[in-house]
Amino acid sequence: MKVLTRACYFNRCFNAENFYGGLSRERFGLAFYIMFMKRKEEDRKNRFIFIHAPQDWSFYIFALPCFVSALMWFALFGKLIAYLFMGDDFYWPALIVLPIYSIFFVNLLGYLKSFKPKKGVCLNRVEQTVSFAWKIDGEKDIPSGANLSFNWEDIVCKQKQNVGSVGSMVSVLELSHHNLESFPNAKMTLPLGLDNTSMPINNYLMWEYIVRYMDISKPLPDSPEFELFRELDPLTAKLDEKNKRPNRFWTQFSLEQQREIEEQIFQEALKFDWSEGKVQPEITKPWEVWTPDPKRPPKPRGMFTMIMLQLVFCYPE
Repeated sequence: MKVLTRACYFNRCFNAENFYGGLSRERFGLAFYIMFMKRKEEDRKNRFIFIHAPQDWSFYIFALPCFVSALMWFALFGKLIAYLFMGDDFYWPALIVLPIYSIFFVNLLGYLKSFKPKKGVCLNRVEQTVSFAWKIDGEKDIPSGANLSFNWEDIVCKQKQNVGSVGSMVSVLELSHHNLESFPNAKMTLPLGLDNTSMPINNYLMWEYIVRYMDISKPLPDSPEFELFRELDPLTAKLDEKNKRPNRFWTQFSLEQQREIEEQIFQEALKFDWSEGKVQPEITKPWEVWTPDPKRPPKPRGMFTMIMLQLVFCYPE
């Protein structure tokens, strides 16, 4: 077991973001329930980020009506083709019943999901706290319903060796309170989504990402995932104005090009000597390093596409 130091050496924080809604974060289409709900603070990444734990069994309960909806729509489409080209019978009321079913579950599932407790760890940049989304042994939940928060300074990150799905040793990260004797379940293994981490580069990148995000002496990392929230952080907004940063810079990049930049950074990380302790300068002006490809512009999801996804897959967006 190795405790990672709270420092950034590689200094490359980059997470791609699919700006499928363009610059708007308030679209709802057929998910009318959103009109009557106050926007959640958890969506504001200038304040905090939430690292989810692996999905539990309740995911499948929410997914079942979506699967049934998709199955019925594809069956309806097949019946319609058979009616038009083969003269088979067609049940016309289905064109009314099925959209009603989809709209009902789009709103019901979206509403219920907004109240579903999340499992994971919340990193609060503004308050400099870390909270685990479950009841901590021996402690009472605070009145707001949130769980016990710890000071960021009390959190440590350990690199451990676990047994993977094929029996090989896998390097993982565990975020925890420094005193596990007093708080034995104040910990979570970070889901890096990889089963072959004999070279723990992803561990180092994830930990640097967390350390850099929680450093309030610096602006938000200049990464696509924070693009729509930069003006909400005073320090970030001030420095962006000073640097004459292009407005909505990362929204000009297609998701494909962002993935290529991610891969480029990962390849650099593979060659970086993490053992020497040398600090690489951070890229504070990415517009001087990368430019959007005009031949591959971003493709925001149109309202028609959004509504079709909601109808067929009961996906609220």
